[in-house]
Amino acid sequence: MAFKIFPKSPKAASAKLELAPVDVAGKPGKDGRNLADPATTISRHHGDTELGGWAPQAARIEVEEEGALGPSLENSALMFAHGNATAATAALVHALDTAERSQPMVWMCLFDLYARADDRASFEDLALRFVVQFERSAPAWDEMAVGSNAASKPTAAAAVRAKPKSLLRGDLTDPQAPVIVALSEAAKRKDASPAPQRFDLDIAELNGANDVCGLLLAGALASLRRKGAVISFRALDATIRRLSAPLKAGERSRKGQWYLVLELLQWSGQSAVFDDRAVDFAVTFEISPPSLEALTPLQRSVLTSQVAEADAPESDLVDDRVIWVGELKGAADPSLKTVAVDKVTTNPVVVDMRQVLRVDFVCGGAVANAFTRLMAQAIDVRVLGATPIIQVLLQLTGVPGHLFVKTV
Repeated sequence: MAFKIFPKSPKAASAKLELAPVDVAGKPGKDGRNLADPATTISRHHGDTELGGWAPQAARIEVEEEGALGPSLENSALMFAHGNATAATAALVHALDTAERSQPMVWMCLFDLYARADDRASFEDLALRFVVQFERSAPAWDEMAVGSNAASKPTAAAAVRAKPKSLLRGDLTDPQAPVIVALSEAAKRKDASPAPQRFDLDIAELNGANDVCGLLLAGALASLRRKGAVISFRALDATIRRLSAPLKAGERSRKGQWYLVLELLQWSGQSAVFDDRAVDFAVTFEISPPSLEALTPLQRSVLTSQVAEADAPESDLVDDRVIWVGELKGAADPSLKTVAVDKVTTNPVVVDMRQVLRVDFVCGGAVANAFTRLMAQAIDVRVLGATPIIQVLLQLTGVPGHLFVKTV
């Protein structure tokens, strides 16, 4: 009886490969050849069994089947998901000395990690090896920067129209949080366009801020307000009440949060409440509080619209996209609410992940489950702008590879 060692190739259905069994001594098969002889040994696929030294394999580039991820690539994605970018990078560097070097995604993930670490020298060295390996251009440095790839850079006109949904939640303790940095940079930017900058700021789950974060956020919001920027706040009044609750006149603490509350009161147009809290601030810290400044007509019109729509169903889509930012963690991450079956209003649902820094493994599994529920309801899903290392992690958790797109 003959045993099939390799499955039949779909590209050559007529070709049938059968080998007669041999014992450990290397007895000849039924055609008289010694199967242990290197001259008659069947050639193995480079990406499956051969290791060897590093050499260009341009002719061997193949489209990876969904789920066909090498062990080093999987380990790297898991380590990155757990916040260990250094170990993830080391795993991919090692993979370049194995058969996994024939997988373009290994290289793309390593480019991704070098860009995140701002290691341009290693990035450029890898680009030279990539050109030799695959005989095609390597990705550019600017293309791989998180949130700065070419597809995500709006024109001046588009930047005016865009209203990015930014989430501020929990207790703000990191002054380098993406939303704080983005607002601070926007406040400093000199925009040549006469149209005002526009933002959507979701603060419904913001619970507090330390002194540094409170001062930075309040300062950025104040600067944008004076420049005439238009900000649509979600749950502004409720958040003001929640942030004000622990602030007591005479208790010299939470100074940054005091400044943030006073600034949010400026945006809310609550002049009487502002005056009361400003007096409490002056009594507590024995310094002059910020002055109440009038909003522009456009800012007041947006405020009026917000009040009128306070009880209306919220929309988690901006320009028909769900925008995720920062680090996504845990099975209850707020971003998951935006892709709940009862929340989406478009088909397909486009999830913009260009500003996502990291997804942990638990949240990745929850994302996969959310997408599965949408597809079970005949709702298509498109994931835009996820970086290579995040793509691999999400595929490991069960997100189908065909959902990832470059443009929509």
